[in-house]
Amino acid sequence: MGKKMNISRKTQKIILVILVAAVLILGIGLFVYIHTVDTRTLGREISIYGLDVSRLTVEEAGQKITDAFENRSVIFREDGEQVYETDLKELGYTLDQEVLKNQLTALKEERDQNRKLLPSHKDYRIEYQVQKNEEQEKNALTSGHFGDKERTKSEDASIRYSKKKKKFVLVKQVQGNEINEASLQSYVNNSLEAELNTNLLGGEIEINLGTEVYEQPEVKASKDMKRQVKSLNSQLAAYRSSTVTYTFGAETVVLDSATVDSWIIIDGTEISIDQEAAGAYISDLANKYNTIYIPRTFYTSSGTEVTIQDNEYGYRIDYDGEMSQLLADLQSGEAVTREPVYSNSGMQRNGVDDLAGSYIEVSLDAQHLWLYKDGALVTETDIVSGSPSKEETYRGAWPIAYKASPFTLSSEENGYEVDVKYWMPFVYGQGLHDASWQSAFGGDLYRTGSGSHGCINLPEDQAAIIYNTIDGGYPIIIY
Repeated sequence: MGKKMNISRKTQKIILVILVAAVLILGIGLFVYIHTVDTRTLGREISIYGLDVSRLTVEEAGQKITDAFENRSVIFREDGEQVYETDLKELGYTLDQEVLKNQLTALKEERDQNRKLLPSHKDYRIEYQVQKNEEQEKNALTSGHFGDKERTKSEDASIRYSKKKKKFVLVKQVQGNEINEASLQSYVNNSLEAELNTNLLGGEIEINLGTEVYEQPEVKASKDMKRQVKSLNSQLAAYRSSTVTYTFGAETVVLDSATVDSWIIIDGTEISIDQEAAGAYISDLANKYNTIYIPRTFYTSSGTEVTIQDNEYGYRIDYDGEMSQLLADLQSGEAVTREPVYSNSGMQRNGVDDLAGSYIEVSLDAQHLWLYKDGALVTETDIVSGSPSKEETYRGAWPIAYKASPFTLSSEENGYEVDVKYWMPFVYGQGLHDASWQSAFGGDLYRTGSGSHGCINLPEDQAAIIYNTIDGGYPIIIY
């Protein structure tokens, strides 16, 4: 058995005093520590925007808040994958230190007024000012930072002609994924502004990239474009349904829709007619059906064939006028039947025959005239034509300019003035008329003093028949 230790009362009192003193010293030290912390720092049990800043001075808290803010990660994702990571500092974002210090100082003063020995935790939200370096942000957001992802350009909506469908179609715009750096910067600014307005010191910031940051098509499909497509196809349909039937008396030539279709030129959204092809077509018509100003082959009443060089009677297609009318006809989309546009026209025609059985024929050698109407001989008569010693009658083909009854023939140069009952001029002051002063007609009288100054003298009764049968424009062939 061991010996029982006995502590004297005196010793017990000494130990008790020491313990009480130690407790007092600890209490006083704790109080001094608490007082020091509460007076020199923001205090105990305090956080700002969720960040613990307990026992930190204004300067220390400001630095901790600044570091936490600037080091917030910013993760960029595209199509569900991370393509870039940076932080607010690299993006040029920081906090205004003066504003932050002022807010923390004000917060400390507020807490100094309400110190508690055993405070409960409190989270504060203070005002702050975010500063941004635009140039630094721009450099951090260049498209080169976003990996080696294959990118495609956007394509504008367009109106195109489909050879397969043989019509115009509207091709909608295609959204590419090439990054527009200005759009990206604007999008990031808006995203960070929304995040930092509500969550200053949270965790990483995630920004999802989409069409908002891509190069946009400049032209997008619209109702106006749809209307334009409809209009273009209507114009195409009009051209393709157009026909022009040219009439040359009873003879016709048809410009069919297949030929017109072959002339259509499509350049982008411009539809036009190949004027070179249309011009060739008009020229072919003119080559076949023009009858004026070219040597004329004429079959006489005696059955011989003569060539008339001075041919000023007949038809001539007006190239420019016909081209203009043809283009208008084709654009109308209608089936048009008409004569060509003429710069010169005769009285009537049947195909290339511009006499069609109605004409006056004069043989100067035979001194004889025949009048035909619709293929039938109306009358024939001997004449007296221009004297070789005075002025010969012009050989050629002309239209009768007009007719007049009665009429006074006069010439200061030749010194005469005479009245006639029937006057039918054809060219250069020469014409058909009755000649009561002639006692006979035909033979070689024109070679003698009976010959005229170029006019064709007729017996009065024959002049009357001719006058009453013809009108202005009636062809006369003199050979």
